[in-house]
Amino acid sequence: AGDIAVSNLTIREPFGYVPTLGADATMRGLDLEALTETLWFGRIESLLDADVSGLELVAWQPNRFDLHLYTPAEDRSRHRISQRAVDNISSIGGGGVGGVLSRSFLSFFEDFPYDRLGIRCRLENGICDMGGVAPAESAGGYYLVKGRLLPPRLDVIGYADRVDWETLLAQIMTVTRQQQNTAME
Repeated sequence: AGDIAVSNLTIREPFGYVPTLGADATMRGLDLEALTETLWFGRIESLLDADVSGLELVAWQPNRFDLHLYTPAEDRSRHRISQRAVDNISSIGGGGVGGVLSRSFLSFFEDFPYDRLGIRCRLENGICDMGGVAPAESAGGYYLVKGRLLPPRLDVIGYADRVDWETLLAQIMTVTRQQQNTAME
């Protein structure tokens, strides 16, 4: 479910030595649970919106974009996140929560309610300027997952402001592969 719209699509030299593609895209109302379960990432329940502006692929590789994935403000669907998804987001985003769950009273919970989640990556010159759904001033970072007021409250906070794009991709691939291997055992 959901809607995807692409605009400002340009392709230069598609069969040349260095093809270039440019576009902007919006995605609205995607089913995050179906997406995260398909990727063996861990279950996250809610809708997901995404905005991609200034996308530029050079030789079919990302060169520049501004990507923002987030829970829409008007989303009234159930917002739950599994321990596995929290661990994966933490290992990718530097949230520092991963592994803590299994060593604390939080290990008794299979999943956690959350208010909203999101991540932003502005890629330029091989570096992603990172952000989340809101600043976490007291922790000196940004919320990747902002918990609800009711217990058990769980926040996942990112701390890395700038991340090497290739390193970020490698982390995502490692987490996805590990989860796929675990699911197949």
